[in-house]
Amino acid sequence: MTGAFGFGYALCYEMNRLLFHYKEQKQMLLYMINEISFLHMPMQEIFAAASVRLKEPYQSFTFGVSECMGERNGRTLYDIWSAKTEQMQKDGECPKAASAILMRIGESFGCEGDKMQIDALRLIEEELSEEIAKMSRENEEKSRLIRTLSILAGLFCIVLFI
Repeated sequence: MTGAFGFGYALCYEMNRLLFHYKEQKQMLLYMINEISFLHMPMQEIFAAASVRLKEPYQSFTFGVSECMGERNGRTLYDIWSAKTEQMQKDGECPKAASAILMRIGESFGCEGDKMQIDALRLIEEELSEEIAKMSRENEEKSRLIRTLSILAGLFCIVLFI
């Protein structure tokens, strides 16, 4: 019974984990859009300030990007962003689907001018918002179903082995 419940809980946890990553990425995007739009801060400062407002692993991610930019070793922001994203995925801190969104965010940094960059970031933010809404509805429905089925499977095993 405990094993069946644990299995159901693990499935629900995995679904909620991706939703968490999408929500944090949306927060990061909104912060970057606001800083670029209103304060016209350099990206290095935006990432350093964002690291204080985000939860792990995005706190370390944005702080690491900011530090690498400060080294001034000739690497582009996209190269730094891509390397940090790949490292996060390799370390298991970020699911593959969430890493794909991070890569898209990094690609938008190559846009010319603030307006074009803001528009690209807003487009990604809107897509994330839609995905978050869709996943929230699905997770709620699936979580109840998974928990119920896992408990029933546990009860079935108990009855079967008695």
